[in-house]
Amino acid sequence: MLPDDLAHVDRLARRVDGPGPVVVIDPAAGNLLTANHAAGLAPAPGQASWWSTPNVTTTSTPYAPVLASLQAPDDLTTLVWYAPTPTQAYPVVPGRQVTWWAPSLAGVAQELRMWCYGADGAYVTWFFSAYTDRPLVVTVPDNVAYVRVGVKLHRSFTALPVGPSLLALTTPEHAALRVGNRQAFSAAQQAGKVPLTQYAVTGTGGALSDVGGLAHVTMPNGGLIYWVPTAGAHGFPITPGQLAVFAAQFSKSTSLGVDFRNSTGEVVASVGRQAAAAPPGAAYARPWVSVSSTTAATPIGSASLMVWDQAPPLPAGEGAPLLSITGYGQSIQPGQLAARDVTLELVEVISATG
Repeated sequence: MLPDDLAHVDRLARRVDGPGPVVVIDPAAGNLLTANHAAGLAPAPGQASWWSTPNVTTTSTPYAPVLASLQAPDDLTTLVWYAPTPTQAYPVVPGRQVTWWAPSLAGVAQELRMWCYGADGAYVTWFFSAYTDRPLVVTVPDNVAYVRVGVKLHRSFTALPVGPSLLALTTPEHAALRVGNRQAFSAAQQAGKVPLTQYAVTGTGGALSDVGGLAHVTMPNGGLIYWVPTAGAHGFPITPGQLAVFAAQFSKSTSLGVDFRNSTGEVVASVGRQAAAAPPGAAYARPWVSVSSTTAATPIGSASLMVWDQAPPLPAGEGAPLLSITGYGQSIQPGQLAARDVTLELVEVISATG
């Protein structure tokens, strides 16, 4: 141990600068999140909790996966991870880089966020990244002792698993972490253009038309518009667990969603949200918009169907709990006068008094 490190440990052990408690951050720890936060599990008594804005709902059965739902996104929609400490935040090391990622939410998140706090719990600054398919990497400012991490959501979805997440001291291998995604629509579909075989309509009197190369629809009695790869196709290929994220700009739509179909074309689930995970048995995703009525030929408009892969495996949460030093000793090995062996006994506590 270097002399400066030994002096620092000595001051902590003797409570020179305060009563404690202390936090020991292992630089080799794979994940500083608590076990249930890292695994995306609802807390049991005494475990780390979650927080969200009121329009985000989460399940709360202890030890079960946290399922989040969002009906109406707004500018403040955020899901935040809290830690079981008095500051409700995770301890970090100033000057070190930390990695934050919630890959299972990448397809519905607008931003990854990290809020920073001083040793006294006072807010200092925050960081964000709109590249949700990869981790957010931040160099911790000198006056920061804790961070609180979360995601800003901007898609409607139902019962989507929060899934595994990662907060760790950055290592080179974090640069390789990614969630793959692809655009399922053709370039023509993305722009609302022909051929008309890439669309299908239901409802009495529903019809498609080509107006100057743009796909239009007439639907006097209402119905559904479907996007398909080609005429007669069940939908766009997808595998269970992948996330389908659909967006459409059709001006007369009343709602939108995605049908999941099996290999024979039977509907196994229909979800009236922008984003949904493909259920077991799903082989195709067929997005749709619902239309009340349009008597004039109306442009279908631009649209998008992004398919996101499942989250990659992440390290289990090891946590970074508050500790009280209950024993401290130093010894010198024979012939090693310039070095000392240090022994610390640590007990996890809730606060400096308990």
